[in-house]
Amino acid sequence: MIKEISEDQFKKVKETVSRADSAVKRIPISSLKVDEDSLKAGCILVDGNRVKVSTGFFSKLGQMLSINVSLTRGMIEKGDTRLAASLINGLKDYASTRKGNSDVVLIANLETKHVVDICKPSQYKRITNDTLFDVTERILSDNNSLIVETVDFNPYTGKASINFLNSDEVGFAQAGKDEFFKFGFSITQTSRDTIVESYNQRLICSNGLRVSLGEGAIGGNRDLRFEDRFKLGGTGTEDIRIFLNKIEDMKKAGFIPGGFESSINKAVSTKASLWEVEHAWRKSIDMIDEANPDLKKTYQAQIAREYYRGYGETAARINRQGVDFNSLNSRQKQFIKTGQSVWEVVNSMTFLGSNNSGIPMHGQQELKHTAGELFAKSMKEGYDLEFAQYAKL
Repeated sequence: MIKEISEDQFKKVKETVSRADSAVKRIPISSLKVDEDSLKAGCILVDGNRVKVSTGFFSKLGQMLSINVSLTRGMIEKGDTRLAASLINGLKDYASTRKGNSDVVLIANLETKHVVDICKPSQYKRITNDTLFDVTERILSDNNSLIVETVDFNPYTGKASINFLNSDEVGFAQAGKDEFFKFGFSITQTSRDTIVESYNQRLICSNGLRVSLGEGAIGGNRDLRFEDRFKLGGTGTEDIRIFLNKIEDMKKAGFIPGGFESSINKAVSTKASLWEVEHAWRKSIDMIDEANPDLKKTYQAQIAREYYRGYGETAARINRQGVDFNSLNSRQKQFIKTGQSVWEVVNSMTFLGSNNSGIPMHGQQELKHTAGELFAKSMKEGYDLEFAQYAKL
């Protein structure tokens, strides 16, 4: 049965998420500095005042200044903060003297009171959380068949997703006789963007799967197209109108992403590689919330046994053939077939990400996104073993 949040629940979530919106400040890049001590303390200096930053902030600052991120991170970790400060300040000062806009946007998380991101003003294309809920209410008013199934919110990252579902059920026989889907979309707030991506609900086990399949045809009509993932182009009235028009285009397609059925066919018929299974397993065990190391190992083994059986079975097969399983690298594992289909691996991740498995986990909803990335892989570079038959040519 599809869950739907009630009107009272929606109001409470709206209040919580709206209060936790990011704080945004536009400053001249020349007013931002770092020094040896501030880097050690995890701070930046804004007009001489110390401001705490998140652990990932300096990587984002480095990307914006076109600095080798690994180089600066290595300097800071090794204690070469004086050299790292000189490099950052030098490139920052160079950027501030170049023609054009020399302002930057600092984005802070109100829960942690840390600056979590930095970007050029033109890169900040995020509506406020208040506006997000205003847009949500308008979408629901204009589309009687849509419901809000869930609202995901992480106060420590500021990331929020509102998941809409269409009431119409769609079946795909190749996915299983009991497999039915409801399609919709998620509106996701990141630190600097508002994004829409297609979303579906697997009715057989109430799994949510967020997936972006790129641009596709609507109903097989190549002249009528929509993008299954798109970002808000800006924060003005016209930008929001365009944003809503794109959602209207999705409605005309029944919210079914172009290429979805084709991806199901490939995922069902293609065996997952050892690397694809191992990657899914490692992502899943990262979510285990257990401090006792022995008990944690027990849960890791349970997840491998019950959800990613192809991992243990394939490891045993490799060892029987006299090959050291632990000596294999990720590239080699991409060529090794398991007994699980890609579709089975996607199912395992979406189940763990959406249901109470009896294993203590935290943040497991992110597995839905990882499952979506694997499922959509066939529309991009292809599954690891999707073209294995060509090795015989």
